[in-house]
Amino acid sequence: MMTYDTYGPYIVVLMLVTFIGLFIWVLSPKRTEGFNEAANLPFADENNGLNPDGDIKHD
Repeated sequence: MMTYDTYGPYIVVLMLVTFIGLFIWVLSPKRTEGFNEAANLPFADENNGLNPDGDIKHD
């Protein structure tokens, strides 16, 4: 029967490899444009609810 003493060190190594892989994926230069676009999504519809003079539209 496998106990934590048997497979415990492998879990730590697996977690470390996963963390390093995610870290590299996030900092990858080819992902920068997608992350920047996602970061600006909350501001995409910022002016849709305003009249040209800046007042809120009341339908």
